[in-house]
Amino acid sequence: MLNRPQQQNTGFTLIEMLVALSLFTIVVTIAVGAFLSLIGASKSVQGEQSVITTLTFVLDSMTREIRTGTNYYCNTRSVLDDPTQVSTSTVRDCAGGSDGLSFIEAGTSVTSGASNRRIAYYFDTSSATNTIMRKVGNGTPQSIVSDGITVTNAEFFVTGSDRLGTGTDINQPTVTIVLEARDENGATTTLQTTVTQRELDI
Repeated sequence: MLNRPQQQNTGFTLIEMLVALSLFTIVVTIAVGAFLSLIGASKSVQGEQSVITTLTFVLDSMTREIRTGTNYYCNTRSVLDDPTQVSTSTVRDCAGGSDGLSFIEAGTSVTSGASNRRIAYYFDTSSATNTIMRKVGNGTPQSIVSDGITVTNAEFFVTGSDRLGTGTDINQPTVTIVLEARDENGATTTLQTTVTQRELDI
């Protein structure tokens, strides 16, 4: 009778299984951590992009009207919120910055029928969410900033508001606006623009 070699059943030992599971756990932990970091970075970038998009829209909206305006008047929110305190001919520089400014619309497309032709933009900190307000004449101010975006700082700088040749003024009217805002996740962005009056100030 021939003796056949017996087959040995081979498999993983307990130690090999423990080593394999440990390595698998380490790899999965690193992969999940990297994935969560990517998600967090993506949210941060999206939040920053949202703030930039909103601030760009706000600045574009303001500069379109400011560029063609006249009789720039820079002052605090409390004064600008009540345009009846400012006549249509009043001008005021604020080289050191202030809460906002008002100006006379070049045409009558926005202020048609209004008793006061001034359009005002100002930084409003009186509401729960800080924002930039737009007020036409004696109308109700409206926020021009998207929900979920908080304006943390805003300054308006105005120079050359007097007519050229009036007194010592030799500069074309210029408005510089600096806005800083953050989203709900805390992503903060600052944007600045400078606007020069389009028509000759003579």
